[in-house]
Amino acid sequence: MNAPDRTLARDQEIANRILELFRAMKRYIRGEFPPLSERGMSEEKLRCLAALRFLGKSHLKSLAAYDGLSASSTCIMLNQLVHEGFVSRSDDEADRRNVFYVLTDAGLAAVDTALARRVDLLCGRLERFGETEKARLAGALATVMAGVEKLRTP
Repeated sequence: MNAPDRTLARDQEIANRILELFRAMKRYIRGEFPPLSERGMSEEKLRCLAALRFLGKSHLKSLAAYDGLSASSTCIMLNQLVHEGFVSRSDDEADRRNVFYVLTDAGLAAVDTALARRVDLLCGRLERFGETEKARLAGALATVMAGVEKLRTP
C-alpha cells in the first residue's frame, strides 16, 4: 500500500471512530441521565435552553443552526418554551420580521438545575476511576475537544 492509500485508510478509520464516539456518547446520555419529563422538559428543549444560555439573546435561525434543527421545529419548540415560561420573545427593532428569544429566570434555573444534576451524576460515576485514569481521561478529552475545534474551523 502506498503512502496516499495509507493516509486515506488512516483518515477513514479516524472518521469512523469519531462517528462511533458520537453515537456512543449519544446513547450514553440518553440511557444514563435522568429524564426531565417530570417538568415537561425533553432533551431537545433542554438543548434549546442550553443554546440560549450559551448564545444569549438570539434569533430563530441562529438557534436552529446552533442545534442543527430545522427552523420550523425550533419555532414550534420555542413557542412551547414561551408558553411554559422558560423563554420570552421580543421584536427585533432593526427588522420587525425577526424575533429575539431569551431565557427567562425560570428557563435559566431549569437549565442550570438540569446541568447541575448531570454534573453530579457524572461526578458519582467518576468515583469508579482511579486518579491516573481520571488524568488520562481528562487529557484525552482535551485532545478530542481540540480536535473537534480544529475540524470545525474552515
